[in-house]
Amino acid sequence: MAKIKSILGYMVAALSTLIMLATIPGLMFLAEPLISVTGLTISPKYSGGEVVRTIDHDAYQTQVHRMVFDDVLIGERKEGFIQVNWTPLDRLPARIDEEIDADGDGQADFRVEVDTANKETTLTPYASWVLGLEGTYEPEGSLMIRVRLRNPSQITR
Repeated sequence: MAKIKSILGYMVAALSTLIMLATIPGLMFLAEPLISVTGLTISPKYSGGEVVRTIDHDAYQTQVHRMVFDDVLIGERKEGFIQVNWTPLDRLPARIDEEIDADGDGQADFRVEVDTANKETTLTPYASWVLGLEGTYEPEGSLMIRVRLRNPSQITR
């Protein structure tokens, strides 16, 4: 009887291992559809928010994300940021000099100059609510900057 129990135990363990190994690739295949059904998204604090404008420069593109102030339970933060990406990294010119309209009103809010070889960035604010450069980064084959902003809707006049 003990021999039968041990044989059955080993068979259950082997079968469980096979089921587990067969399930793992299935989970990888189903992960994206399951997440999209729930409506979960990556926080704009990490992703930079949605791209609101793309400027095509033939060899490369400038992607301007939305201004991100949403990080509190109710309402908006007093300070946030805007993210600007230039992609693809291997086709960027040696120097980028571009004026960016952050709020979409048709007027440039800041000017950014980037030495793409050294990743050195100079920011010239045109609007009083543009606070300064947060940083220059190089994620996934693009060049990215984040500019710190004061929330224009919370500025008292």
